[in-house]
Amino acid sequence: MRRGETASESATTEKERRLGRYRLLDLIGRDGDARLHRALDGNGQTVALWTVPLARLCADAAGLERFRQMATAAARLSHPAIPAILASGEHAGIAFVATLPVEGLTLSARLDSSPLAWDEAVATLDRVLDALSAAHRAGVMHGALTAGVIHHSGSAAVIAGIGRAALTALDANRSGDLEAAARLTERVLAGHADRPAVAALLADLRDGGAFPDVASLHLAVTGLTGASRPLAVAPARSRRWPLRAGGVVLAGGVVAAVTVLNWPSPPPTVAESPAAESVAVAPPTPAPTPSAPPSPPAASRQPPVAAMEQALRAVPCALVTVEKTGGRMLVSGTVAGERAEAEVRETVEVLAAGWDHGFDLANADAQFCAPLGSVATALDANRGLAEPLTATVLGGPALSAGDPLVLEIRAPVRPVQLQVDYFTIDGSVVHLLPNPSDSGAALAAGATRRLGEKAGDGEPQTGRYWTIGPPFGTEMLLTIATAAPLFPTPRPEQEPAADYLAALSGALATIPDDAPAPLADARFIATAP
Repeated sequence: MRRGETASESATTEKERRLGRYRLLDLIGRDGDARLHRALDGNGQTVALWTVPLARLCADAAGLERFRQMATAAARLSHPAIPAILASGEHAGIAFVATLPVEGLTLSARLDSSPLAWDEAVATLDRVLDALSAAHRAGVMHGALTAGVIHHSGSAAVIAGIGRAALTALDANRSGDLEAAARLTERVLAGHADRPAVAALLADLRDGGAFPDVASLHLAVTGLTGASRPLAVAPARSRRWPLRAGGVVLAGGVVAAVTVLNWPSPPPTVAESPAAESVAVAPPTPAPTPSAPPSPPAASRQPPVAAMEQALRAVPCALVTVEKTGGRMLVSGTVAGERAEAEVRETVEVLAAGWDHGFDLANADAQFCAPLGSVATALDANRGLAEPLTATVLGGPALSAGDPLVLEIRAPVRPVQLQVDYFTIDGSVVHLLPNPSDSGAALAAGATRRLGEKAGDGEPQTGRYWTIGPPFGTEMLLTIATAAPLFPTPRPEQEPAADYLAALSGALATIPDDAPAPLADARFIATAP
């Protein structure tokens, strides 16, 4: 973040197009009305984003549900040759799938220049067919497998496009993928047809019907080296549900736009018991069955939203909310660090009481846990008010380089003194209020004020204004309201966060017991180039 100096500073650049939490950069591919973009997510991470108009998936009654099921299954995949599915969902009439980007020379370009060496050819097919077989075991099809979607070769080969089928090839099936895998095998091994084992395999592929599935083709390819290889067995998976992030950026745990998220239904629990010996046993006499009280109608059951939200308030380093949407619970917000995310997920799993639920969590740096912890009591006190202290980022919460940082702050139902701090990704804190140009931190009960507005052309700049600059990432705005100023003299306009937090803890500890309780509002802001 940069502080503005003069009113003559150049205007900010025009914002790029956005899809919810994603900033669309380059259009790098298309397939009919489907588009592949290079994009940035709310944390500044580069992703490959496939999009199609939602109307295409809704052409028949089951189309949208097939998309959700396939995207959810793809998100469960874990294979080194398959880029991770980061998110999928629907936003503003667009369905999308976000994956880790894949770069580098394609296998098609490599084969166009020269055949692969023998060991490299077999290693490439081994890795690709193993990945495709793993996808099929998970119920995921590719639908467009060619050498053009495979990047690199040998043990580094990566298959792009898994997850795209959820948008563009809903009718993809195993037999189609098997035919594509056979054609790929023929192309990769074409330069080695002088080997008898290869010639026999290519003849089987041309005749067709020799391989019932990709796994059997994979076994045949690995057998070309003379080494036996057992069929791969799908590893046991935990019942941890995949994160299905929607197309919105979240600020302070408040959803900024309505997004439909995809998440799987929990698998049915099956009781397993060891096989018993076959022994003739007389059937027991059935006991009379007491009449059970009538079950309440399904409509009367409500998910435990309030209880879960209350429990999540006790999770340190997390700003999350819980809402009921479409008969399911959605837990959304931002967490500071992986440990906080794990605690949120575990708390939800314990309290879900059998209800379907999903997560839309953004992960900020763990360093922001310290400021959140220092004002945890004040944050909780503010949440309990009917008219709380609020600090809204105008134009946010996702901001790009050159965007202005303008805040609108509303006081609770009592007069307060404000301390407004901006914690940056590089470990510093900028004190937005009080600052050397504005020491007026008092705000009347229920009043609002704006902070950081830039004067118009020809008008004198009377106060500070700020624009977004490097370093980029998820940063945090913290607003504290107290009855009296927290510090007898203003802090340096910018200082190390650790120094400030030590002083803040001391200042909060000296507030008299009979004084009104301090209040706090925290918001995460996603910044990007």
